[in-house]
Order: sequence, then C-alpha cells, then structure tokens
Amino acid sequence: MNLHQLFIFCSVAKNKSFINASRDLNISQPAISQQIKSLEQVLGKKLIERRGKLFQLTHHGETLYEYGVRIFSMVEEAESALEHLGNFQKNILIGTPKIPGTYYLPKVIRKFMEKNPYIHFDVSFEESNAILLDKLIKNQIDIIINYESVILRNDIEVKKIYQDELVLAIPPKHPWANGQLITFEEILTQPFIFYSPKLFIQQILENILSGHKVNVILQLDHFEAVKSCIIQGLGISLIPYSTIESELKQGFIATANCRSFTVPRNLVAIYKDSKVLPNILKEFIATLG
Repeated sequence: MNLHQLFIFCSVAKNKSFINASRDLNISQPAISQQIKSLEQVLGKKLIERRGKLFQLTHHGETLYEYGVRIFSMVEEAESALEHLGNFQKNILIGTPKIPGTYYLPKVIRKFMEKNPYIHFDVSFEESNAILLDKLIKNQIDIIINYESVILRNDIEVKKIYQDELVLAIPPKHPWANGQLITFEEILTQPFIFYSPKLFIQQILENILSGHKVNVILQLDHFEAVKSCIIQGLGISLIPYSTIESELKQGFIATANCRSFTVPRNLVAIYKDSKVLPNILKEFIATLG
C-alpha cells in the first residue's frame, strides 16, 4: 500500500469531499480521483461510492479510514519523539533528601512522564540542604525538592509545592490513639525514638524537647526503621504526616493529639532563576504543587 495514496484517501474521507480535499492538499481533483482509483485497484476493494454529488464511504472505506487515522497519528507521535530527542534537554537532575524523594517525588514523576515519556530523571539523595544548594549553583543538579528553609540568594527561586506537617506518631494500640488532647508533660513520659543528627526532623525534635529530659530508647538513621519501631510499639517519634497516610488508614500507626508536637512544614522546589531554565524543566516545575 502506498502511504501517499492512503494520505490522500484519508483527506477525502475526512473532508467528505473531493473538492475540499483538493484545496487542502493543493492537488487537482482529477489527480485525487486517479490516486483513489489506483489505491482501490491495489487493495481490490471499492472504498468510495459516488453517485452524482452524493459521497459515501463503503464498509471497506470506513475500515481503511479508521486505520489510516491511527497510522498518521503514530507518524505525528514519531515526529514529536524525534523533536524531543533532538531539541530538548532529555535529563532532569533532582537533588533531594530521602523522605521527599521516597514519598513525594515518585507521584509527580509518574504524572509528568505520562505526557513526557522521553524524559529521563536522575535523582540523587542528600540530607544537607547546604550541599544540595552548592550542587545546584555548580549545575550538578537542576532542581532541589526539600522541606523549606531560609535561602538568602537573589539568583535562586523557591516555590511552595506541598503543605505537610510533622506529627507525633504512636503505636496503633497506644491509649492515646483515640485522639484525646495530650499535654506536653504527658508526652515527656513516653519512650522516644530519635533520628540521626543529620536528619532535619531530629533538629526540630530536639528544639521542641529543649531543656527537658526524655527516655531515648533508640536512635536510627533510617526513616523506615523509625516507622517500623513505632508500629511494633517500641516508642514514639516525630514524623511527616504525608509519609504515614497509608499506615493511618490501615490502622498500623496512630498520632498523638498534642499541639506542641504538630509542626507545619512546607515542601518546596528550589531552582535557579527561571529566566535561564530549559523549557522542559519549566514544564516540570509547573506541574509541581
């Protein structure tokens, strides 16, 4: 089958008129008629019924038109794919701590790749925001996804993308799991699970507990290990709400209702001045939040 003839046939079928197809294709009507006739001879099937001014696709013509539309749609997709590969940045380099990189990024990457399947993401984990900023300035990464902090640079932009909060997670069968209001002093009587000092949550937890003595039974540098220990009833700890939504719904974990241990914390995207960003990175940033 000749694709040029198929293209002409699809134009005639779409326009439901040889005259209009002739105008769209800038080809004379006799030439179009000859191409359609030649296509019918190759296929051995009648594609169009013409009776005076009446125009109608045959059953074979309707079937061929449906396939023709799909074929030329795929041609457009192929051209688009080649354009993306030839003209756009293909990689997006993201720097992020483990928590947002594990619980937030996969969702937004999946959503973005549904419309941009030719983009490759390279995600590197780093807990220190200072190190991440240094990498961003040196062009070692394109964007940072992290919890908000103070950044005093005019060439760096910060976009709020998700409103999270830190909550006090407790075992599911704990007496406080029914939601009653708990005092700060009552919380201090509980066994605590601490994080590694390099994790930002540990710094916030220590600030809340500043000047007060608590029973620390474990200190872990892996966030999932902290969650697991809470589920097993070993102790309590501060945790981003977004990371335990599934466990809360399934009843594997609960939260204590104590205002002192509820800390709003926004997740942000940090990147260089948007005037110098590649278009694909601007598109990605626009999908965040």
